[in-house]
Amino acid sequence: MDANRQNKGRNGRTRPKKLYDGVDDEKLDLKIDSIKEKVKTPCIVYILTFFSTLGGFTFGYDTSVISGASIFLKKEFGLTIVWQELVVSVMLATAAIFALVGGMLNSKLGRRGVILVSCAVFVCAAILMGISVDKYMLLAGRLLAGAAIGEFTITRYMYSTSVQSV
Repeated sequence: MDANRQNKGRNGRTRPKKLYDGVDDEKLDLKIDSIKEKVKTPCIVYILTFFSTLGGFTFGYDTSVISGASIFLKKEFGLTIVWQELVVSVMLATAAIFALVGGMLNSKLGRRGVILVSCAVFVCAAILMGISVDKYMLLAGRLLAGAAIGEFTITRYMYSTSVQSV
């Protein structure tokens, strides 16, 4: 190969012999110069992500379990089709509403306070659904569970975004 061909790039232009030509005013601001070393993700972020995923999994698991249990609930509580739909879907609707309320509660009580409140509401909802003797108590328990899920979900989301931005 001749010397001219070796100094030319793919586009036909000659390649520079140095990164900078020595003129300080005309130095190129290369992206490589501005890249910083990537910070290693702390282990706590992975642990928090695991538990957040586990919370989402249990939410989906509850939806599938109540759908399968609705056959038995229909017999036990004498539910009509409308009541079956209410018992299954009221938790999702309440969770959506309380995600908005959870944002305001997060500002007032803080992240830990909202998590404690939502855990207490979860416990009350589980007890209420466990001891329910009629469809109204069952529906109230599902409403409470939806409220706890909505509060916890928004708190979990707000915390995970604040951890990522740090």
